[in-house]
Amino acid sequence: MIRKVTIGLLSGVVAGTLVGEAEALWVLSSAGAVSDYVALFYAAVLYAAIGAGMGLAVGVGLAVLSKITDKVSEPLAYALGFFGVFAPLGLVISRYIANKVIYAEAGVPMSGNLTLLAVFGGISLVGLFLVPILLTKTPLRILLQPKGSLALWGAIAVISAAFSFAPGGGGANTMAPEKQQGQELATRPDVLLIVVDTLRADHLGAYGYPVADISPNIDALAKDSLLFEESHAQASWTRASFASLYTSMLPSAHNTALKVSVLPDDVETIAEVLSRTGYVTGGMPNNTNVTQSFNFHQGFDSFKYLAPNMPFFATESVYQLSMYSVLRKIGERFKGDHKVVEDFYQPANVVVDEAKSFIDAQGQRRWFLMIHFMDPHDPYFEHPWNGKGYGRAEHERPDPADVEYLKATYDAEIRYMDSEMKRLFDWLKETGRYNNTAIVLTADHGEEFYEHQGWWHGTTLYEEQINVPLIVKLPNQELAGARVPWPVRSIDVAPTLAALAGAEPSPMWQGESLLEDADRAGYTRLLAPPPPPVDPAAPVDPAAEPAPPPFDPSKLARTVIAEEDFEGNQITAVIQGGWKYIVANEGNPRGLKPEELYDLGADANELSDQAGKNGEKQVALSAILTQELSQAKGGAVKAQDAEIDAATRAQMEALGYMEGEE
Repeated sequence: MIRKVTIGLLSGVVAGTLVGEAEALWVLSSAGAVSDYVALFYAAVLYAAIGAGMGLAVGVGLAVLSKITDKVSEPLAYALGFFGVFAPLGLVISRYIANKVIYAEAGVPMSGNLTLLAVFGGISLVGLFLVPILLTKTPLRILLQPKGSLALWGAIAVISAAFSFAPGGGGANTMAPEKQQGQELATRPDVLLIVVDTLRADHLGAYGYPVADISPNIDALAKDSLLFEESHAQASWTRASFASLYTSMLPSAHNTALKVSVLPDDVETIAEVLSRTGYVTGGMPNNTNVTQSFNFHQGFDSFKYLAPNMPFFATESVYQLSMYSVLRKIGERFKGDHKVVEDFYQPANVVVDEAKSFIDAQGQRRWFLMIHFMDPHDPYFEHPWNGKGYGRAEHERPDPADVEYLKATYDAEIRYMDSEMKRLFDWLKETGRYNNTAIVLTADHGEEFYEHQGWWHGTTLYEEQINVPLIVKLPNQELAGARVPWPVRSIDVAPTLAALAGAEPSPMWQGESLLEDADRAGYTRLLAPPPPPVDPAAPVDPAAEPAPPPFDPSKLARTVIAEEDFEGNQITAVIQGGWKYIVANEGNPRGLKPEELYDLGADANELSDQAGKNGEKQVALSAILTQELSQAKGGAVKAQDAEIDAATRAQMEALGYMEGEE
């Protein structure tokens, strides 16, 4: 009886290990880039333990069966134990993968379930016939002995460990070797790109937010900078917006709009352009949507994902194993309602410390660094941290009565982040770097607080979701204090950074530098004091220089295009001449009207829809939107999709980008 229990346990260990290694290999092969290979060893341990538990249960059943009949030989018992684990565990994981990769999270239909069931059933039936023969007539019979099965597991674990922990194995999170730089960069600035996730422009003091001391340090940076009052992101969720920021392309062109999208290899990112110019390029993403898993490491010499803390000694690749997700959820049950910020992202103090380390390591070399603050993103944590956080994952549709609490908590996150930015800005000044550092601060999108009867982000293109801050500090604080009132775009950031670095912009880019001569002349005019009033009664001097024509900022305004394809909401928008036109797909989940038209000058909050009331303007903007999207698609790169694994999915769930599954 004990012998049958032992055989069930051993066969379960082997079956679980093989299933785990198969999933780990799939995870590593399906990612945009591999950050580490630890999933191989972790799977050998975790799935062996799961298999042991399942196999033990099968072994007990075999022991009971042996009391009834003596026809269950040890080889057959081993086969029953093996497939009693392999089939159900493999079926569950295969169904999970099929739902994500083949059926786009719509659920596996009955035909798909029956197909998977037939596949694993067929494998099991064939295995139950062949395995007893192999265990009887070949050297594989050693597996019937504890030392044989344990030796097989040990060999798999050792080989997996060799790959998992080899020096530099899959690592993309390490500093690059020293890059030699030419003298041509000596006169160029260092470049710091600060991206704040989910930061609305109108929640900063520099943009007129009436809450006291919300962002004194960002406001101080703005006084040293050009401030763009009407900057717009090209999408209202992280991956699509970051892709536009990096590639200076509309979503229709870079084709990174969906949850399964990978940033295509064919695009040219700002990091690639600056790296070719000789800059040491560093990226510190803080959100799983823009990591190497989705190919956002392109062009970075050093790319360090500031990953959330991963319980049970996990790494990024381990986080993608489906059974690790189960283990993590069990751990969360014990935490209850207490939330820890590092379980979702790394807070601002960590971002600042990492940024200082990278910059300090460069010595006299010119560098470009992207740092990513996540603090305004949900969950919104109360400050000082007390374990209370309010997130989208648990509250997809908050009670409208909570809106003031949510805004206040969101503001508290901004205030905390701003205080940490002071450490960075002060350090740059203390070390003599500030003057020769070009600093660009922006956001990937905003956040909705029930302005249009909705919440969070990603589901509309209203101003609260796409009007983002854009603050550009030039070297030596040139043009400090200028406030630019005309519309600009996130796709203009990469060409602007390239211009600052003396780099040749990519011919694929669709944005334009904000530092062209005409722009600089316009900024200078903004800083000039207003001309004295003209006395109409004063005599005209015929020899006097004619007065310059009135400054027309509309000539410098950019046509803004935004796009969204998120959770069934397919939306496009155009802003031009103070008007905004929005088109949404019929039957969209958010309930948006097919067409909306707003006069932003008179109706900044977009509450009075003019669609059908100003046909001439609506037709004109519709034609512009169609033309701009057509041009963008004409330069589109081929889309690439990721197979979203369990760990990446779990991180996206925690941040509210996907619905959770038990």
